[in-house]
Amino acid sequence: MARSDLIRRLFASYASSDDAAFRHAAGEIIADERRKNHRLLANELEHELNALNLHQHPGAGLPLSLRPIPKSRDERPLLRLSKPGRELAELVLAPRVRVIVDEIVTENRSRAALTSHGLRPRSRLIMLGPPGTGKSVTAHAIAAELSLPVATASLAALTSSFLGDTARNIEAVIRFAEQTPCVLLLDEFDVLGQERGQAGDHGEMRRVAATVLQMLEDVQGESLLVATSNHPQLVDTAVWRRFDEVIGFDALDQAQLSELITLKLRATESAVSPRIWAEKLVDLSPAEVELVCFDAMRRSVLAEKPAVDDTSMFAAVERMRERRKLLSNTAPIGSPD
Repeated sequence: MARSDLIRRLFASYASSDDAAFRHAAGEIIADERRKNHRLLANELEHELNALNLHQHPGAGLPLSLRPIPKSRDERPLLRLSKPGRELAELVLAPRVRVIVDEIVTENRSRAALTSHGLRPRSRLIMLGPPGTGKSVTAHAIAAELSLPVATASLAALTSSFLGDTARNIEAVIRFAEQTPCVLLLDEFDVLGQERGQAGDHGEMRRVAATVLQMLEDVQGESLLVATSNHPQLVDTAVWRRFDEVIGFDALDQAQLSELITLKLRATESAVSPRIWAEKLVDLSPAEVELVCFDAMRRSVLAEKPAVDDTSMFAAVERMRERRKLLSNTAPIGSPD
């Protein structure tokens, strides 16, 4: 493509706040410079493209986004855009979950090949399971594998007391994701997609459910939409059919917990048996086991111990038990995913 056409596309995509088109045009200009053996200039342009976000948000390190974050009527941001907080290598998933996640990553990496055959990758996912079983962190890991930012929807900002605003907020969030390639994370999705016929239902929530159904049906672009739910029985049955994949998360078995403990303690020396501790922690969620391991490592460092030992682990577990007891008096037991 002629240089003038590339520059025209770059400016047009900037004017329309189209992140994907801007990145693509900028990438082609950089590739063109490399083909001309202008390696130094190509490297400088690539560096500036990657650093542009830091100039726009000093110290924040947020991913590049030319499109403004949508806001509610009272100017609250409807989304929080961030870099992925986890990678797949940091997670221990049940084998069946790992297979599905790997397939989804492969499909979205091969989007062009699928499209050429009239197919599309699975990109509308719902993850179900108790709190702390790894739903949200898996969404972050998928984003990391695909080099995408995570756009986490703010449930408090989305759900408005003003008639009709909740549906409009949801639509604004979906439209943002269509223009900005990302993993759009909708935590506690059962609140937005709740069963329309349940007791106490009212017109506003029926409109919200209808909007969610329509948005899921029509959503376009390269983003992945990942919804999570701790209470799948509350989700409207019509909503399920709009998702490409349903992924169930459960507690890990002892072998998987042992693997998780080994993984989380790898940053320091360890004198504990992961297998034995997996038996002791079988009633904890994966998120809680991770917190126990981090607590034990902190205690060991502060006590100037050469390695994490059983004493540190016992103290960390006791603290977790106290925490669960406190939470049981105010909220369901479990940690955020």
